[in-house]
Order: sequence, then structure tokens, then C-alpha cells
Amino acid sequence: MSMKRLFTVSALALASSAALAQSSVTIYGVIDAAYRVESTVAAGTTGGSIKSLAPGGMSQSRLGINVNEDMGDGWRALVNLEHRLMSDTGAASSSSDFWRQAWVGLTTPVGRVTLGRQYNVLFDLTTSTFAAYKYSPYIEQFKPELGVAVGNRQSNMVKYAITVGDLTAEAQASAGEATGDRTIGGMARYQLGSFALGAGMINSKDPAGKQVKGTVFGGSYASGPLYVNAAYGKNKFDAGFNPTLIVAYSTALVSPATPANQILSAIAFDVKDRDLTSFGFTYQLTPQFNLGAQYYQLKQSHRSTTRESKANMYSIVGQYALSKRTDTYVEYDKIGIAASSPTTFANGSRSRTGYMVGLRHRF
Repeated sequence: MSMKRLFTVSALALASSAALAQSSVTIYGVIDAAYRVESTVAAGTTGGSIKSLAPGGMSQSRLGINVNEDMGDGWRALVNLEHRLMSDTGAASSSSDFWRQAWVGLTTPVGRVTLGRQYNVLFDLTTSTFAAYKYSPYIEQFKPELGVAVGNRQSNMVKYAITVGDLTAEAQASAGEATGDRTIGGMARYQLGSFALGAGMINSKDPAGKQVKGTVFGGSYASGPLYVNAAYGKNKFDAGFNPTLIVAYSTALVSPATPANQILSAIAFDVKDRDLTSFGFTYQLTPQFNLGAQYYQLKQSHRSTTRESKANMYSIVGQYALSKRTDTYVEYDKIGIAASSPTTFANGSRSRTGYMVGLRHRF
């Protein structure tokens, strides 16, 4: 066989293989930075404010890779790797997990299965069904709703998802492997025209077998320029549940950048039950500008006292689209802890405010 004919046969063979299994690799990301001013509430402080360039105001900066291979007959192979980073310094956002998501999966005619570190079912439910803001599911610097989502991600997870018409359901199980949290959970959401409704639960056990039960449900309505949402979440903790995991599950209630136990008094982590009610709206005022607000009411019971901790929280956001992928925003948030609550901030204060101006690009 001549070299020319051999080359032609080889090229046809490669083209045939490509037709049978076509793969796409997509690089995506977000770079977000904001000038933020926040009340000082750390232990030993007596007021004032902290001024910083926040490495992610509305969204945490990230760089990710999606792989999608079409294997035919409704089958696809999927891969996701996502790294979170600090846009102010270029450092990784976490010392414990370089890849915030790292999973491989298959889409089949009867659903999707994914294996690895990934978002849990309560995070999926919250961000897809009753997100706080229509164009940014939550504020990276202020996201109390994720404080009842039982960690938001789990490692060593197997997750199954299926969509039939307007109904989507998911189930998960994760192995703690002697050091982390073992979970089992599920969620379901239903899209009824302009309305979306959903509910979900997760049971998480620490290495000693103590557990927290997380339940979340809510809904949203979107029509024309208006979006409204409402949700309720509850966490029930066993006595003696792992304190490190309690801190990890609580951080989103107050700050994404600082562990909660550095800015809240110790009794905040003596948790029996935690309840969070929220509602809010987003309104598209012009094709480029939208305005939104969200309110949260937090209640928490303790084992060491009959007094209940209560807090009222809210945020206001204005976003202006400079282009399809780039926007700028202003944001204000406030936490007010009730005078009757045993919980305070670490310096004894009961109020914290923050505001920021930022720029975000998505690609």
C-alpha cells in the first residue's frame, strides 16, 4: 500500500472514530473583585471598620474545566474540575481543597450519575429553585441561606439526578472515610410555568456517628422583570456533634472569608436547632440595571441555656451590565442580633454592617 493511500485510510479511520465519540473541552471562569468596608467585630476590637479588596464580592473567583463526550444513543461522559482562587493575591481560596469540585460522571437515557467532590443536593435545590438573587444565586460576601445547606459540598460523593418533564429529582450519598462527614440525602423540584417549588433533606454523620439533619424547602416566581423568592431551612444537631463540622456548616451564616468561630461568641456553636426563614426580590429596571433585596430571620436554640438566639439580616444589591459578560455592582448588608440573645459577635457587639463596590467578568 502506498504512503498516500495509507495516510488516506488512517485519516478516514480517525474521522470515523470522531463521529462515534465527539468530545468537547470547555474552559470557564469568573474573576470578581470588590472594595469592601465591614464593621470590626473580632475579639479584642472596640469598633471601627475593616477596609479590603475582597477577592470575590458577588461571586467567588474560579477557573474550571468541563469535559463532555458524546458516546451516542443518549450516553455522555462528563468531567468537571473547578479551582477557586483569591483574585486579590492569586492564591488558592482554600488550603484544604485545591479543586473545589472534582468529579466524573455519565449521562444516560435514565438519568445522570456523578462521582467525586461536588455540590450537595441542598445547594443544588437552593441555587436552582429559590436563589436569593435572579442573576447571582447568592452574594459571596453575604450568604446566610447557605448556612443551612449542610456544608454545600461533600467529598467522596455519588450523586444521581433525573429530569422528567418539569420534575427534577436528585439523590446523594457520601463516605466520610473516617475523617469527614457521611451523608445521605435527596431533593425534588418542580417547574410550573412561572413558579418553581422544591424541597430537600440531608442527614450528615460525623466520624463518631453523631448527626445533623438538614431540611430546606421553598419556591420562586419569575415573570417579565420581576423575580420573587421565599424559603425555609432547618438544621437539627445531635448533642456532641463534631465541633469542627459545626464551624464549617456555620461559616456561611456570617462571612465566607473568616471562620465563624473567629467572629462569633462561643455559644453560637452550642447548637440544638437552627431555623432560617428568607424572602426577597429582584427587579429588572432597565435592560442593563437590576435591583434586589433579601431578608433573613435566624433562630437558634442551645443546650446550655433556654434562651434562644435570634438575628435579623438583610442585603440590597444593584447590578449594572457593562456587556454580556462583565458587570459592576454595589451591595449593602447588615446583621442585627437581638438583645435577648446569648450569642453576640466576638467583641460583644450585636450589629455588623458591610458594603462594597465591585467588578465581575465571566467567561
